[in-house]
Amino acid sequence: MKITSKMLCYPILGLICSQSPVEARIMASFPKTANVLLDAHQKRPNHVLLKDCLRDLETKFNVSIAYQTELLENVEIDSKVINSIEKDASIEKRLDRILKDLKITYQKSREGFYVLYKEGNSSNKQAGNTINPSALLKADATESYQNKAFGISGKVVDKVNGAAIPGVNILLKGSNIGTTTDVDGAYRLDVPTTDGTLVYSYIGFVTQEIPIANKSVIDVILNENVQALSEVVVTALGFKEAADRLGSTSSKVSGDAITKSGETSLINGLSGKAAGVQISRAAADPGAASFIQIRGQNTLTGNTQPLVVVDGIPISSTTEGGTSGGVVPQSRLNDINPNDIASMQILKGASAAALWGSRAANGVILITTKKGAEGNKMNISFTSTYSADQINGYHPFQNKFGQGSAGLYNPNGANAWGDKIDARAGGADDVNTTGQYFEAQDGTKYYPIIKKNSKETYNQSNYDKVFRTGSYYDNALSLSGGDQKTTFFFSIGDVRQKGVQRGNSTYNRTTLRFNAERKFNDVVRLAISTAYTKSYSDRIQRGNNLAGAMVGLARNPADFDISDYKGSYYSSPTASPILGRQRGYRSYLGAVINPANNNALWSLYEQQNSTDVNRFMNSAELGIKPAKWLDIIARAGLDTYTDEQINYFPVNDITGAGTGQYQEQTTREAQVNGDLLARATKDFGSNFTSTYVLGFNINNRKYNNMGVTINNFLVADAPANFANATSLNRTPVNLKTEVRTIRTYATASFGAYDALFLNLSAAAESASSFGALSEKTFYYPSADVAWLFTRLKSIEDNRVLNFGKLRASYGVVGVQPLPYRSNTIFSSTVYSANPWGDNLVGSQFGNGAYSQGASLGDQYLKPERKTEYEIGADLRFFNSRLRTGLTYYNNKIRDVLVPVTLAPSTGFATKYTNAAELQNKGFEADLTYDVIKKGDLTWSLRGNFTRNRSKVLDLAGTQSLYLVGGIENFLDARAVVGQPTGVFWSSKYALNDDGTKKLDANGFPTADPVTGVVGDPNPDWIGGFGTSLSYKKFSLDVLFETSQGGDYFSGTRGVMYNFGTHGDTGNEVTLTQDTKNYAGKTLTAGSTVRGNLQDFGAGPVLMDESWYTTLGSGFGSLKEQFVEDGSWTRLRQLSLSYRLDSEKFRKVTKLQSIEFSATGRNLILWTKVVGIDPDTNLSGTPAGRNMDYFNSPGTRSYIFSLKVNY
Repeated sequence: MKITSKMLCYPILGLICSQSPVEARIMASFPKTANVLLDAHQKRPNHVLLKDCLRDLETKFNVSIAYQTELLENVEIDSKVINSIEKDASIEKRLDRILKDLKITYQKSREGFYVLYKEGNSSNKQAGNTINPSALLKADATESYQNKAFGISGKVVDKVNGAAIPGVNILLKGSNIGTTTDVDGAYRLDVPTTDGTLVYSYIGFVTQEIPIANKSVIDVILNENVQALSEVVVTALGFKEAADRLGSTSSKVSGDAITKSGETSLINGLSGKAAGVQISRAAADPGAASFIQIRGQNTLTGNTQPLVVVDGIPISSTTEGGTSGGVVPQSRLNDINPNDIASMQILKGASAAALWGSRAANGVILITTKKGAEGNKMNISFTSTYSADQINGYHPFQNKFGQGSAGLYNPNGANAWGDKIDARAGGADDVNTTGQYFEAQDGTKYYPIIKKNSKETYNQSNYDKVFRTGSYYDNALSLSGGDQKTTFFFSIGDVRQKGVQRGNSTYNRTTLRFNAERKFNDVVRLAISTAYTKSYSDRIQRGNNLAGAMVGLARNPADFDISDYKGSYYSSPTASPILGRQRGYRSYLGAVINPANNNALWSLYEQQNSTDVNRFMNSAELGIKPAKWLDIIARAGLDTYTDEQINYFPVNDITGAGTGQYQEQTTREAQVNGDLLARATKDFGSNFTSTYVLGFNINNRKYNNMGVTINNFLVADAPANFANATSLNRTPVNLKTEVRTIRTYATASFGAYDALFLNLSAAAESASSFGALSEKTFYYPSADVAWLFTRLKSIEDNRVLNFGKLRASYGVVGVQPLPYRSNTIFSSTVYSANPWGDNLVGSQFGNGAYSQGASLGDQYLKPERKTEYEIGADLRFFNSRLRTGLTYYNNKIRDVLVPVTLAPSTGFATKYTNAAELQNKGFEADLTYDVIKKGDLTWSLRGNFTRNRSKVLDLAGTQSLYLVGGIENFLDARAVVGQPTGVFWSSKYALNDDGTKKLDANGFPTADPVTGVVGDPNPDWIGGFGTSLSYKKFSLDVLFETSQGGDYFSGTRGVMYNFGTHGDTGNEVTLTQDTKNYAGKTLTAGSTVRGNLQDFGAGPVLMDESWYTTLGSGFGSLKEQFVEDGSWTRLRQLSLSYRLDSEKFRKVTKLQSIEFSATGRNLILWTKVVGIDPDTNLSGTPAGRNMDYFNSPGTRSYIFSLKVNY
């Protein structure tokens, strides 16, 4: 039995069909006389109205299809005709097929504009469609009219290119006397008086009224209808609106563009595709978060991520982590399957996002998920994707010198400044077999080394043991369909990913989604959406973290093999073994329980850092249309997830000081959102329009984090459980927060002559996180205006510039205070008398004890307020083949929340309060050019450019403020008055008055005793450039992305210098003159020594071990030397696809299409940075951008995909 979409729709929703939604739409669009005809018309089963089909084509291809109203009255087409059309068929091929048997033809008057007319009219050079006036007279008309008729003739053309428009309706206003133009745009009409007004109307064009005024010839130029040809965008409240009617700018990215990227994370799929949007990756680890920033940083201590709204419901985009150590952070945005996305609309400006009040300062991302389509056919789509991932660069290692220092080998040495490996004797090492030893798991024994003879090096083999070719499999299945009353979309997706690091580096995600909509009648509709995500990941320790794998690899000397990392230690040949000991280059016999840092393989295989997430996102929307001009919408949603995390560090791991550490932590977050709103439209004549919205919103967010950490295991190899430690070594954590927000909002939009548009909005908001003594309600107004200046008569016939819009906007948005910061908190007390006594924990005695916190609460807390204005222009040239948008914006963020230092006399250290001020201003541009659109060949170019300048204006009297996310004791990210937000702050060069480096007696630079600004990670500009080429069944898409000017901190390189493992430290030079090193020792000319020559301004000096392990070290007091230009340009995406969907193919296979595609991600990287990909983020926060401190490397990917449509 053939299964149709109708069979699935009805049981799922349990609803009974009534009036067709197609009829409802037509009745809302046509005069009352037309409604009577439609009411009397009974639609045949499995047929759709041609008008509805044409509207779908207009939306899909962003074109306008014009026709005479009566031409399509009650015309139906069989659904089978629509379903037989190839999925990627052009608009012309679709029109040919749809109109084939209807005796209706079309002509393309210009790019993106099509005119329908009845076959046979092309041979009629006269106004053959003229309606006999006497036949159209009203009942009270007199017979004498026929003897008093006046003849009027003329021609109607398109204002863009002068092409004739057939089928234009021409009506004497106030009567039923009318006619239509023929295929040449000509007409003739007899009217009873010359004092009347003729009305010229045509779908897709602006209606014109022209007085007759005794004229016998009236030629008319019709203007295109802005709303018909404009791109449709989603506004802050989820309504669809013509972009050309808006005075604020936003960026729209299609779901196809995201899925074609091959990224499993939808945020990464946005990279390079939207102006004003910067994506910063934490790492290429499976499931890793990415940081997104829109128009600069808008807060210092609050939430820095944009608000994410899915189908009108705000959801959690929490990023767990945010530190310079531990595992890479994860974002809850990764829970969304990119294959479910129809489009993403990015609201960048305050005006566009103002209705979201104090949650919108960082911008708003509106995600629209896929819905079912009408047509009575089940659409089944299956996609299978495989990706092979390789790291795209890592730090170079020196392979010449062994473990030790001062040129001497030392098997217990911390560094690789030892002997020259090639100078060794060769053969097996001399060892002592009479004492202690280490036995690996495979039985290999390691004894104390007496003399190092082996010339063998292990850099490459160690590298291969740590890294591999990562991979992922992404399989997605979707079913969609519906009829005129019910539509549905169902999908299931499954991702299985292995990272480029070996061991416990995995990410698995399974998603389910069901969207459905039921139109009960012309008045009531109901839409529901439910989604479930199950994800599991195990991540690798990295960053500023001695338990990390990258620390273990980068510090390891060339002559140490990391293979046998685990085994048993014997203190003597007769001693009992100590099991499970870790072997590394600094403890090559496993003799110590607490190593200086982990062996890389130990970190990869022995630790567990897992997260297990279950997430539900549910929403429902009830729409009621009691009148043609009024819509009432009730919308509610629930987003909730549970994240269970386990961190396990066995005995002999450096975390837990070698005694073992185990942590279980459960995070629960729930967000409930409800909206009730009404939307009304009112037109004042044919030239003035208005729309009004009044709404109420309530939002409640709960966060609960609870867990226990135990240290110092009682039994080393016992299964992980809380009983494996004493009560003194068990630390519970319990954190709960709740924030409730209530908001009332209203909008008013006005249009005049389809050329001038004004949009006003206001939101009034109260939140529980505001201070008790602050104002109860805060207001967020906005306004934008758009002027389509190409409507002016003086330039409407311009053949070059066919569309031009000037726009301006103003808006206010905010950032909510963190919860409970208005109160002075109390915390559980720990009294310590160390080192002379034990800790006294108050909660372990009696009823416990609490002490007052060091931060004073502020009862006057209020939200941060961002005020922004923007101006811009949207221009289209050469019949819209060349399209560009230009925007300048300037915003100030006042009342920024920061901790302010208090006088000791207050009894408090700080006070969290509204005190700082920030600024962002910048320029955005995007451009699209359709180079070729001819037959089966299309070629287009696209690009975007962003330049943002941020500045800290005030910090309440202090000059700098520490931002969370830097590298502790190495490099801070700070807000500094007069500087861009998030500058690098650390030790810097001492300078002379003329700006040159101040050198010591040996010619080496010196460090300034006062720390300060050493770099700025904010780029000068970012951009993306792409091209798409399609020929017949082949499609090629290329995307380049660039970031220019931002500074980059190479902390890993600095530490590798100290340990002597970096490739730069393996160089040897022959001195041509006597040369001093940093220690002041003079090395004679002709000597060949290890090191590098450098002239800091007083002649060449030798940078050798004395330099690299002191001031030239990453641990030294001169971090500025490791700040460099972090500019990069990359081939972000290269995709080639081929599609099989011919008629013969469909008949043979019974499939609609099969598409094969191959995609490369990050194939080529151009940068001066040596080491890992500079597109990195240490902490996953704004403060962690462009910082490398043993970060996980980036990747390049080779992706292969198969998509089958049935």
